[in-house]
Amino acid sequence: MPQEILLTKEGYERKKKQLEELEHKLYQEIPARLKEAKERGGDLLENREYVYLKNEQEVIEREVRRLRELLENARIISEDEIKGDTVGIGTRVILEDTETGEFDTYTLVSPPEADILGKRIGIDSPVGAALMGHTRGDIIVVQTPSGRRRYRILGVEKG
Repeated sequence: MPQEILLTKEGYERKKKQLEELEHKLYQEIPARLKEAKERGGDLLENREYVYLKNEQEVIEREVRRLRELLENARIISEDEIKGDTVGIGTRVILEDTETGEFDTYTLVSPPEADILGKRIGIDSPVGAALMGHTRGDIIVVQTPSGRRRYRILGVEKG
C-alpha cells in the first residue's frame, strides 16, 4: 500500500495545476509538433527536432506519472491539524539568525511541496527538521553545509 503524503491545500492545488499543464503539453502540444516534424520528411533518426521532441515527451510522461501518483496518495492537511503556536507542516515561521541579526520567514511543508525560492522549506530539510515541534522564543541550532547556525523563532502562525 502506498504511503500517504501530507500536502497543504495550496500545495495540492499547485501540484494539480502543474499536472494539468504537463498533460496539456504531453497530449496536445507535443503530438502536434511531432506531426509537423514528421511531415518535413527525411529519416526521423536524423531529424533533430523529432528526436528532441520524443525525448521531451519521455521526460514529461515520467513527470506526469510521478505527479499522478503523488496526488493519488495525497491527503490534504485540514486547518484544524495546523497548530498556530507550534511549528509543523503548514505553519509560517519567522526566524532570526542570532549571529547576523537577519530575519526571514518560511512556511514548513512536506518534501514534495518544498520550494526554497518560494520560502517553502520541507520538514525533511536540516532547518525544517530542527524547527519541528518548537515554539516562539525557542532557539534552534542547525548543522548546514556552511557550518552550525543558530536561529531564534520570533513567531509561529498558520500558513
